[in-house]
Amino acid sequence: METAKGKTREETINRLADRIDTFEKYTQPHSRLMTALATSLARRFGLAPSDVEAIAEAAMLHDIGLYAMSPAYHSLARPLGFEARLDLWRHPVIGEQQMSKRDAGRHAQLLVRWHHEWWNGSGYPDMLAFEDIPIGARILRAVELYSALLGDRPYRNALTESDALEALTSSGGIECDPYVVKALLALLDEVAESTNEQFIAQSTGPVSAESESAPKIGLPINESLVTEPSAFVRGPERSNIEPLNESAIVFSDEVASAPNPWLSSNAAETTAPVEIEPAINQGAMKPPTVADTTQATEAPPSPPRSAELLLSRVRFTAGRADAGEWRGWRASSYNKKTLLGFQASVLRQIEFRSIAIPYWNDARLDLYLKTWAKVIFANDPRGWASTVARARVEAGAPITEEVIAHVLHDVYVPGARLANPDLRRWFSETDAWWMDNLRRNIEALDDRLIRAQALTLGLQTGDYALSFGNETLELRRPLTTVFWRLAGRTFPGPAAQPHNRTFNEPAEDFIKHARADLLYLRSPASHTELGGAEARSEWRETWVSGPANDESTRFSKRSTTPQSKQAYLTSLDRLLKPASNFKLWAIEYQEPSLASAQDVIELIKEYRPVKASYSKDVTEVAGGLRSSIIVAEKSSPR
Repeated sequence: METAKGKTREETINRLADRIDTFEKYTQPHSRLMTALATSLARRFGLAPSDVEAIAEAAMLHDIGLYAMSPAYHSLARPLGFEARLDLWRHPVIGEQQMSKRDAGRHAQLLVRWHHEWWNGSGYPDMLAFEDIPIGARILRAVELYSALLGDRPYRNALTESDALEALTSSGGIECDPYVVKALLALLDEVAESTNEQFIAQSTGPVSAESESAPKIGLPINESLVTEPSAFVRGPERSNIEPLNESAIVFSDEVASAPNPWLSSNAAETTAPVEIEPAINQGAMKPPTVADTTQATEAPPSPPRSAELLLSRVRFTAGRADAGEWRGWRASSYNKKTLLGFQASVLRQIEFRSIAIPYWNDARLDLYLKTWAKVIFANDPRGWASTVARARVEAGAPITEEVIAHVLHDVYVPGARLANPDLRRWFSETDAWWMDNLRRNIEALDDRLIRAQALTLGLQTGDYALSFGNETLELRRPLTTVFWRLAGRTFPGPAAQPHNRTFNEPAEDFIKHARADLLYLRSPASHTELGGAEARSEWRETWVSGPANDESTRFSKRSTTPQSKQAYLTSLDRLLKPASNFKLWAIEYQEPSLASAQDVIELIKEYRPVKASYSKDVTEVAGGLRSSIIVAEKSSPR
């Protein structure tokens, strides 16, 4: 990773990465191993050299934000309280800021910000999902998961080789991009094959740390970290055994003594919650039996693994298959992404008691609003998004194991005919029956909030099923198993206000009758190409709302996209006209678009003065947009 400062900068990064690892109580070279694996994957994916360098720098310093925070609770082996979690979830954003202070490139800054984003959208700080996550961040998520599992942590012991490989494999479609997981497993297989003969030949004597002729990968390793080897890599045993329980977090209930800036009026930009790493056997929901899985075939014994030796062996095999043979990954495209951390950071600076949101979408803004004790009125014209809002804005405790067992009863048993034959447009015959039966069982539930929670889990499970193609199908787990795992991860957050309400109305109608201090309006989309989470909207609507009776009904459910600047501004104007009853407006807008941010500001000024404007630019990466939130306040009568 050569720069204008040459080795000086490289050595500085190495030393800082080592200090971060020491602070996090890694006894093995965690950041260097991440860098070696991430760099090799990036080269296999055919990425440009500058992108590979950005990924390498981000991997080395991915937890620089946590190091800068140095929270007192980080090393304690007890569950975190909710306020401490919110504090911890800031670290990728602080990491982005720290990278900027150290003159890192903008691409590397954003990769540090997004190294905890999850494939299914439950990561943080921005809850990006699917292809919305840049490929570099997807790589970092997978290699960090695997690298962390190999070492002891304050809250758990290191996993065995087979458990670490199983955890990585079962993360595909939930935490990690399945394609990235498959590529990483293939890399580990190749490392195992290339070192197996050496292990056999050297088993009767000391093993050298590394061949002098081995090609280097990423940043140079401190050779003193490579101790006498205790491990080589063995090819993963593919199986469908019950996945490791990843639902619980085992940090501290204690909160750092310093005030939490997220809970103060001068809060910095925030992040959204989700698990940092999978924890093992902490009692989350799981199926009573796993009849649809099989045990792995017993393999010949192989030596244990250490991160130090794995690092040296990855470096030893680097360059042998880094010529871009893995080019099947899906790139990000321009679409209406939302940046949850940015949204929450702006809203924290506005004084309001209640908020109305005409387009809810799928982000977890409710977690922050409920923490701040705000009353929420959430709406979305789409049935599926309105259902998700109900599950998150109004519901209290997660659904019980009894409810889950009920909705999963006989889901694999086909009937005479599908109640919703449209499901075959997206799913295989078996999956279509599974989703159809699940929908039928959920519909029989009496409580509307429990029904909404079960439907939300069903949507997540359907997204999981659609995350696999022919090249990654071997990684897929049975949908019943996945449903149980997702239920165990359910994170309702703080208690909801009793006056919270959700609606499923056209946005204009909702704006007319809603009564709240603040209107938070995401401006209409102007991008014709849909990707990431938005690309899943059609199947979600069909599953939740039922099949369309005819083609005219089907197309009437789709929102039309403006095709000109004038049409775009007119559609926004229709939403602002009935909004005079709100004291405050916060209008979110994204560029590139048909209209400029200044055009939107001028339109808002026709109704009321603009009080402030905030922006977040992530256009450095593919599919990145420039987001703005424009705050306007009604003039006080004289």
